[in-house]
Amino acid sequence: MNEMILSQANAWGFPCACSVQGNCQVLPQQKTERWTLQLAGDRWLLLVGDVPQINLHPQEATVFLEHRRLSGENLEAVEF
Repeated sequence: MNEMILSQANAWGFPCACSVQGNCQVLPQQKTERWTLQLAGDRWLLLVGDVPQINLHPQEATVFLEHRRLSGENLEAVEF
């Protein structure tokens, strides 16, 4: 399940990183955003500004990423 989340996140354009020890992270598309999803056992820990916020089930992590992706697309569509 976690591999599917990483694969989907990557397909949506989120940078993903995994270490040899199995520590995986999903980073925001925009450098100005301060959140990170970090794999913690069988859940994903949402960190904002390096402060842990909430543990998400895999399905919740996918919904979070989809929401962030759609928010990013909406911002790109706005012309300044």
